[in-house]
Amino acid sequence: MTAQLRPRIILVHGAWVGSWEFEPLVQILRERGWEVDALDLPSTGSTESMVQDAAAITAAIDRADGPVVLVGHSYGGVPVTEAGDHPAVERIVYIAAFALDAGESVITSMGGALPGVWGISDDQLTLGRDRDERVEMIAADMPPGVPREASEQLADLFRPQSLASFSDPLSRVAWRAKPTTYVLTENDAVVAPAFQDALAVRTGGAIVRVAHGHAPFQEDPAGFADLLERVATTSSVPV
Repeated sequence: MTAQLRPRIILVHGAWVGSWEFEPLVQILRERGWEVDALDLPSTGSTESMVQDAAAITAAIDRADGPVVLVGHSYGGVPVTEAGDHPAVERIVYIAAFALDAGESVITSMGGALPGVWGISDDQLTLGRDRDERVEMIAADMPPGVPREASEQLADLFRPQSLASFSDPLSRVAWRAKPTTYVLTENDAVVAPAFQDALAVRTGGAIVRVAHGHAPFQEDPAGFADLLERVATTSSVPV
C-alpha cells in the first residue's frame, strides 16, 4: 500500500497521562512514513467529561480529511467507542482498553465502586492515594529488571483525572459498526487480562495477545509499530 493510501493513525491516551505516553511510537511511525496524531484529552488534569473527550476525538477525525485508524489505550477506549462511528474511521484498535457498551461507564464496568487505592478530591481521581502508592502500582506493571527510578519518573508525570470521565455512560457504540482489533496485554497489572478478554470477545473483532504490561507501545515501541502497521494495512488478523 502506498503512503498516499495509508490511513491517518489517531492515538488516544488513557487516564492520568497524556499524548506523551505515545512519543516513542509516534516517532517510529512517522519515520516509516505514517501520518500520526496523538491527542491530549480534555478530562486529564481537569473536571471535563467523557463526552468532551469524545468531541475532541471527533474534531481530530474531521481535521484528518481522509481515512483514519482510531487507537484507544485503557480509558481512551471509552471516548473512542463514543466517537468512533465517524464515517472516516476504517478500524478501531483497542489497547488494554475499556471497550464498553451503551449505558456503561468505567465505574459501572468495575462493579459500581471505585478501587480503594484511587484517591478522590474535588471531582478528580488520582492513581494511588499518594505518590508512594502510585509508584508501587506503576512498578508492578513494569517488566522485570526495570529500575524503580523509572516508575518514580513516570509517577511524577501523572495528573488527576476527572471523575466525570469515569462516570459518564456511553450513548454510542462504534464497535458494533466498525471493524476492531483488541490488543490484550497478558502481563497487565493495571487492567486485569481476564477483564480485557471479556470485553474483547464481546466486540466480536480480532484479538491479539501480547506478553507485555499495560503500555506495550512503551515496552517495545518498534514491535508495537510493526503490529499497528499490520492492523492498519491489512484486513486479516495480525499474529
